[in-house]
Amino acid sequence: MIGERQVVTFDTSAHNRLAEGGPFSESIFLGIHYGMYFRLAGLSVDEIVSTPDQTKRERLLQCCGRLLTGPSDCLLPSIDLLRALVFAHHSNPSAYDWKAVGVRAMEYERGIQRRKVILSSQLSGETREELSALQKQFRQVLAQLRPDIQSVFEAHRRAPPTRFRDVITQLRGGDATVVWDKSEWAMGKLFYDGYSDAHASQTVIAEFMEVCPPFRAFIYGMLMQWYDRAVRDRHFGERYTAGYSDLAMSVYLPYCDKFVTAEKNGEQEKCLREIVGVANLNTEILSYDIFCDSFLVKP
Repeated sequence: MIGERQVVTFDTSAHNRLAEGGPFSESIFLGIHYGMYFRLAGLSVDEIVSTPDQTKRERLLQCCGRLLTGPSDCLLPSIDLLRALVFAHHSNPSAYDWKAVGVRAMEYERGIQRRKVILSSQLSGETREELSALQKQFRQVLAQLRPDIQSVFEAHRRAPPTRFRDVITQLRGGDATVVWDKSEWAMGKLFYDGYSDAHASQTVIAEFMEVCPPFRAFIYGMLMQWYDRAVRDRHFGERYTAGYSDLAMSVYLPYCDKFVTAEKNGEQEKCLREIVGVANLNTEILSYDIFCDSFLVKP
């Protein structure tokens, strides 16, 4: 909450639905403007900028501009946001407060309002390549891990866990057959060390996971992909097939009261709800249609 207003953030898919228009689009704009605080995710801005169709890109950015005319702000892209959170903790862990770390993306806000530079076809192409390379890199890492992880289960004559929550429980409990050297803290260390040039201990990572909900949510999002792509038996168990960008949105969950997604098959919605549960967050995950229904006057 900011004042008496609930904070709402859209996934890129929800921005697409709003930009498509429809009979209730004006009601949505007005409802957000007068009743909520809109927090734009920098990762969504990057995805919108990467849209190859210039007409669609302009329409999406125009919608973002309208959302930013009311009580609102924009947060950094996920990687830059994580870097800021990690750097602040590494610099002064004893005084760390994640809510006090400056993660507002003022340049994005100005760029959206002016739109001259952010509409550049060259920038769109470069951003598209960067996002694609990042997703490809993470998929390759998970693909390389799978044979080693499966060999651990085989060596211990145990079947892989069939639920994501079972994986988290075993990681927290120190079950060597699952943890091996790909544990919860090791995933956290990968990102913490990468953004701070540190060599953090397991204790430091565990403490940071505890005091920084955005980092905790993001790491669980990455572990969810790790479970689905590298741990789970491909023929059994719960599936979580949301992609890297969909799950990277988890870093924004502690910064909003409502997170709205319009992803068509509901996979991101399901995954983010699970992350909210395991990360002990209070964020409400809503489909775009359910969110829109809240603005309709019912007899």
